Amino acid sequence: MAAASFDDVRLLAVRGSLEQAHAALDALLADEPAHIPALLLKATLLLDGREAALALALYQRAVDAAPRSSEALNGLARCLHALGRDEEALRIAESARGCLDEGDNFRQAAPVYLTIVWCLREARRFREALAAADEGLARCPDAILAQWASVVEDELAEAEKEEC
Repeated sequence: MAAASFDDVRLLAVRGSLEQAHAALDALLADEPAHIPALLLKATLLLDGREAALALALYQRAVDAAPRSSEALNGLARCLHALGRDEEALRIAESARGCLDEGDNFRQAAPVYLTIVWCLREARRFREALAAADEGLARCPDAILAQWASVVEDELAEAEKEEC
């Protein structure tokens, strides 16, 4: 029953019925506090709605319930990045990358590498960001990751010009 209920909730979110989705997620999590997909969806909706501080606790709950989930770890890292806590976010994203070869975590390769690139870019560690993007693209071709690799490449070139 929980899986069907979660599918209905996910459909509400995709359709943009966010108030209904939040209410349904709250009800689902009241019944099943460690429902990982529900925790991640609720946290993602909050983060997308620019409520990172509220999302943080939900991502942490998901990581506590599934500490080897690249999806949960990466969600937490993205949230920390949104809060400007990039060094902490990078550490968590690296943990997510370390889990990519376990179970079905491989499905999170592009998002994990993207988070790593964002964190390194924010710290102006352009060469490391570019290396991470290249590693991610070798592992899993992804248009968004490729686009960010181009952005970082341009920023690296600009930074090198400024040094001259």
